[in-house]
Amino acid sequence: MNEQQWNDLRAKMGDYKTYSLVLFALGTFFYLGTIIPGALETAKKPFALLAVAVCFAVALGFSHCAARYARRLEEEENPFEQ
Repeated sequence: MNEQQWNDLRAKMGDYKTYSLVLFALGTFFYLGTIIPGALETAKKPFALLAVAVCFAVALGFSHCAARYARRLEEEENPFEQ
């Protein structure tokens, strides 16, 4: 693995971690909106909870991708840093 590939994997890992954190935060705000009394109509709660579930599922997927890239970087020794 050359230095360019190494840097690309590190950048992707960081991006996926960031995406994951943002989606976790977004899902949390959606969830808080469903539990605050009077903030949301009863008919719209299932859609909001579905949005929460989707945000959390995608965030877990991104977190898994970041972990996969981190594992690949650990397996490969970096000869460029000393």
